[in-house]
Amino acid sequence: MIHIETLPYVRRSFGLCPFLGANPDMCGFVAITSEKYQFLSVTLLPWNNELGIQRVTWWRLYSNAVLLQGKEEVKCMLEKLVHGAKLDRKTFAVPPRELGILPFWFWNGDLRYEEMERQMHEYYDKGMPGFFIHSRFGLEVPYLSDEWFDRVRFVCEKAKEIGLQAWVYDEKNWPSGTVGWKIPTEFPDLQQRYLEMVILHVDGPLFVYLEGTDSRYVDMQDSDPICAYAVRTDEFNGEIKEVIDLTPNLSFDKIVPWEAPAGSWELLYFIERRAKYYIDALNPESTKKFIEMTHERYKEEAGEYFGNVMPGFYTDEPALHYFETGVDNFIVPWSKRMFKLFRDRNGYDLKPYLPALFLNMGKKTSKIRLDFWQTVSEQYTRAFYKQIRDWCEANDVLFTGHLLFEDMLRLHSRNEGNIFDHLQQLDIVGVDHLYPRIGTREFPEQHVPHKIGSSAAHHFGSVRVLCESLGGTHWDVTMERMKWIADWEYVLGINLFNPHGFHYSIEGERKRDWPPSQFYHHTWWEHYKRFNDYVTRNGYMLSGGYHVAKVAMLYPINSMWANYVPQGHTPFSEVIENDFNYLADTLLRLHFDYDIIDEKVLAEGDVKDGKLHVADEAFEMILLPPVTNLDGATLDKLEEFYEAGGKIFGEAVLPTENLQGSEGRLSHRVEALFGVDPETIRSRFLEGEVEPKRHVNKNSTGGTAVFLQSSGLHRVDDPAWLDESIRLCINPDVEIDDDEVFYLHRVKDGKDIYFFVNPTDKARDIKCRLAKAGRPEQWVSETGEIRQLYVCEIGSDYTAFPLNLAPYGSALIVLQEDLPEVMITESNVPVESATNKSVTVRARDLDTIELKVVKEGKTQVIKAPVGEVADPLELTRKWDFSVDGDNALLLNKWQVIVDHDNSGHDQGYYLPETDDSQWLTFTQGAWEMQLPEERDEKTYPVTLWYRAGFQCDYLPTDMRLLIDGMKGEKEIYVNGKKLNLDSDTLPSELDAMMREIPIVEELQFGWNMIAVRLVVNARNDGIVDPLKLLGTFSLAKPKASEEYVVVAPIGQVDGASWTDQGYPFFSGTGSYEQTLEINEDFLAGRVYLEVECADDLLTVLVNGKEAGVCTWHPYRVEIGKFLEPGKNTITVQVTNSLINVLEGVEKPSGIQGKVRLVPYALCELELAQ
Repeated sequence: MIHIETLPYVRRSFGLCPFLGANPDMCGFVAITSEKYQFLSVTLLPWNNELGIQRVTWWRLYSNAVLLQGKEEVKCMLEKLVHGAKLDRKTFAVPPRELGILPFWFWNGDLRYEEMERQMHEYYDKGMPGFFIHSRFGLEVPYLSDEWFDRVRFVCEKAKEIGLQAWVYDEKNWPSGTVGWKIPTEFPDLQQRYLEMVILHVDGPLFVYLEGTDSRYVDMQDSDPICAYAVRTDEFNGEIKEVIDLTPNLSFDKIVPWEAPAGSWELLYFIERRAKYYIDALNPESTKKFIEMTHERYKEEAGEYFGNVMPGFYTDEPALHYFETGVDNFIVPWSKRMFKLFRDRNGYDLKPYLPALFLNMGKKTSKIRLDFWQTVSEQYTRAFYKQIRDWCEANDVLFTGHLLFEDMLRLHSRNEGNIFDHLQQLDIVGVDHLYPRIGTREFPEQHVPHKIGSSAAHHFGSVRVLCESLGGTHWDVTMERMKWIADWEYVLGINLFNPHGFHYSIEGERKRDWPPSQFYHHTWWEHYKRFNDYVTRNGYMLSGGYHVAKVAMLYPINSMWANYVPQGHTPFSEVIENDFNYLADTLLRLHFDYDIIDEKVLAEGDVKDGKLHVADEAFEMILLPPVTNLDGATLDKLEEFYEAGGKIFGEAVLPTENLQGSEGRLSHRVEALFGVDPETIRSRFLEGEVEPKRHVNKNSTGGTAVFLQSSGLHRVDDPAWLDESIRLCINPDVEIDDDEVFYLHRVKDGKDIYFFVNPTDKARDIKCRLAKAGRPEQWVSETGEIRQLYVCEIGSDYTAFPLNLAPYGSALIVLQEDLPEVMITESNVPVESATNKSVTVRARDLDTIELKVVKEGKTQVIKAPVGEVADPLELTRKWDFSVDGDNALLLNKWQVIVDHDNSGHDQGYYLPETDDSQWLTFTQGAWEMQLPEERDEKTYPVTLWYRAGFQCDYLPTDMRLLIDGMKGEKEIYVNGKKLNLDSDTLPSELDAMMREIPIVEELQFGWNMIAVRLVVNARNDGIVDPLKLLGTFSLAKPKASEEYVVVAPIGQVDGASWTDQGYPFFSGTGSYEQTLEINEDFLAGRVYLEVECADDLLTVLVNGKEAGVCTWHPYRVEIGKFLEPGKNTITVQVTNSLINVLEGVEKPSGIQGKVRLVPYALCELELAQ
């Protein structure tokens, strides 16, 4: 028997699990308990075939799974996929591939085998561990066909050879669940259902004959009746006390006749409708069919690769409700057996109380709503997530993915339910984030998905936290923008970056499928490994160990449900959501990190030493956003926590009802906690504006309850008041003197790790104070190097230091237990090094260096003159300029004619001299959408002729026409000469499915005409992209002209954007070069080259040698060691984005400001001995 470390908090039970011993020739089985994976014993046996262990099966820990394929792979896979990897200085320099970026691979084209293999090598070469196979728009191989699975097997075979994992995205496009819309199409009984309340106002006495067969009076066509009621109008607008059941009047299948008595009435007709494009996710048969048609097929077709090379499935944005999801309307989710589901869970009939889902039916309203929404949410968890989870577990594969609308509580309420219940079913918790934006004061809700996801991971044991990222971040995306988003996600607890997406092809419309592709197409792709290494190092540092936060903020989904109506906001639902979002952002800015905690998780937590322990989390304060309803078990735990000395914080509204809608003793118990009457608080809130006031209640054990009475913190918007109030309960773990900077604190392998992020476009000099003592080191994720932070102050229980964060900058700080021999507590210059004998600093732009140094417990104040430092040298002369790659001329204005009788050839439409002035004028896009009037007959095919011209004042030695976005059967003519598209086209470096054809021989000096004959077969065919001419030339725009002219390549430019100097549509790398004289004195210390180039990628060469690459700010390279006295050649290479060439956007690129050499003095200051 041997001892193995006990692993905490794993939520599955397995009995016996295979285990590889330290001796590679031994294996064994581990007996474990059901709840927390406490190891009972390990028996080691020889590794041989007599045991029947050719391939060890599965071991799931921390909600992840690892296929133990062989002896050598077991330990590595277990450590890296389950635990992350052990903290180690050498490993940080070369981090494990398994902790890197895991992107979507969009299968959206012809899927040629050799091209797929080439792209897989690109993944590996850039350091990625694998990809998710993801069917997308533009796919030319039928989804889930035999041809599809031929490619799946091919990819798995090659992935095994190369060393990649091929995960499965479980749907065609999205959302998951429909099998490319086959289930709702082929099995209409499994279509999504929803319940709508249709309202008809009636002034009686009047006979009403409401037909549910059409929409003549109210919209009721394509519906089935559920029930009908009548209520008085005044009660409809207030509190309903009497409901007249009209359902017995139902006649002729769908007609409700009613002899309305005198008075004003509202007829409420409840109807069931279908969303024919999605599944009924509340019906387990839908998910069963989904698994049968998708997951089972992959299992069958992947064969030996299933569960190892193909380790798991990704589900994307399923939802319990998918009709007008973000629209306020009188609609709630429904299912085939909803009344039975409700009665089985709650013990009473829902039908008489359906109006309560939309209207006020008195004190029973909140109970009915809570019972309904909890029924729906729990059923969704069981029917969809748990069913897939169970299948994955039974088949030894992982389950990951993310939900829909994670960022808005209101949309949680109707579309997803209790997100925590669903996330608990995932082996790897996931969320998503789209668009080029992050959480801010203006968009505080953007923080919510990541905090919910990382919190769920902390509570349920998922070491990795995935985030689908970068979708919709535009074709001008740069590595800095990608870093900006990734840093913000990681500081909120994400540690697995899932880019959306890597397109197999961007030909034609494919480039508009949630751009950008972050794949080989990009100008900066050769440098992508730098970004992947950066993200991988952060993932390595921030995976494993545990998160440190003192605050647990309650997830207020139950109170949202109690106050939710789908047709609009209520006072309580509005303050709950707005304050929840406000706190999500403001707590980060006050530097009180937090987890979001579900009521069930909170109630199951352990109270010890005045803290609430949940898995590895230890919370000192429980924060209640505005809540009206609280589960009895939650209140029990709050009371236990308070009595043990815990701190509770509430604001705006306190709970007055439990989840059964009953007041009971709850209000009295809440009053005992906070010292204020929640009923009075509720009444005053509903009356309108409330004067902000703080209430503090304490007990003899140190328990403290603080309540901030107001109309809502988001309305008060006083962070200082909130900060002051929280500090009555707890002290911050980290203090930063800048509320724009965020932080994350984790402990891994006994080391405290802090991740600081500046998500703004301004450099920030900050002061940090940690409630932990240790020697601070900066682990630099860009390079893998580790630097001592020489300027710091270390006390018995704190560490303080300054940090300079570049625009969109970040810093990883690790505390070491050993203390420095010399501690520099104050410095007005950067410190390069420090020993017990001297300190070396870097200085300029000041007269005196001032240091305060602590050595052997004694403080020394050092002042020294800087001496003379040369002035910066600004490079203002003309630069020699060249581009690496093709310049481009984009044509996007066409003269077009419909060739009704196919006489275009005879009419000479392809000839330059043809008069097209009376033709239609088109730009890129669907041809039929640009017609000035409808066609008489919608028949196909249709023959179109497109013509566009351009001026050549110079004949290039190389010009090619890029064939991209021509939807239809095409012929192309240049100056009347037909191009041979069958034999003369060449592969394009830009894309796997684009082709290029040389046109130099067809060009002529002066005006040139391109004609395209296109036979289209759909209304959205046509030339859908600008026509691109590529080659060696520059462009000029003559005065009084709107069109560019081809001119000779421009070889010299100013130190400014190249888009204004002959290269408006160039995407790639432009090189600026000049030679300058430098004297020896200039090189006495350090010399930096500083370049203003917006947010593009910068490469600096000095005298032909690469001095540095800057993928983001600061654009500053130390070049002193490359310089020589006398003549030096400086080359500044700037790589821009693809938007210029792809979309014709003349985005400024290249040098966009000063370029200067900045010298610094290096001063060594001796310390007193």
